Amino acid sequence: MKRFLLICVGILLVLSASAQNDQPTANWPYLYPDFMEGELLRANKDSNKGRFNIHLNISALHYVDKNGKIKEADTWGVIGLIIGEDRFRFVEGKMLKVMAESKGGSVVKESRANYSAIVKKDGAMGTTALNSTTTKTFLYNENVINQYNGYLLTDVYKDLHAMKDQSERLPVNSNLYLVIEHRLVPANKKSVAALEGIDKKEFSAFLKTEKIQWNEPQDLIKVIDYITAK
Repeated sequence: MKRFLLICVGILLVLSASAQNDQPTANWPYLYPDFMEGELLRANKDSNKGRFNIHLNISALHYVDKNGKIKEADTWGVIGLIIGEDRFRFVEGKMLKVMAESKGGSVVKESRANYSAIVKKDGAMGTTALNSTTTKTFLYNENVINQYNGYLLTDVYKDLHAMKDQSERLPVNSNLYLVIEHRLVPANKKSVAALEGIDKKEFSAFLKTEKIQWNEPQDLIKVIDYITAK
């Protein structure tokens, strides 16, 4: 029995370590734990295959080029991305994961890194004290996010991947949006009710009748269909 318990504990520790290795870190601010094989879709029906990942601070699409360097993808004419069973839409300059969709539009999720969670506010005289030199580098590079390697310590894939677990775990916040006619609308009652053509009284009655939950993608599809049917 004791041996069985030790084996179970060992398995749990391995699973826990594996789960931690899959988490984003200050050195690896990406949605996926590695760059994934995917297909980039364009409006002219062309497509590009490669190894892609989504940057968690700027929702930008990065890929690994033939020289093993990380670069930001050219998004001219891009409409979406497929990685495994995950689908993304490119809206307002962001690559966002599709959670549900209908003829009227899509429900998408934006995942954003919470950098403030790894910054301590306990420095002398109220100044900011950072948890590590690694974090300092990331915050210092904030002004170069428009470059292909913004927020990255190096643009060499194998080097960055090797050091990804040598820094703080990076918490991630997620937000849902409605995509209607290529516009992003925050998935909340106030934002949707403010759209042109929405009768607030009728809309409130619809929400009550349908028992809409704003964190449920399938409920949000009902909201999109309600809007686009008018």
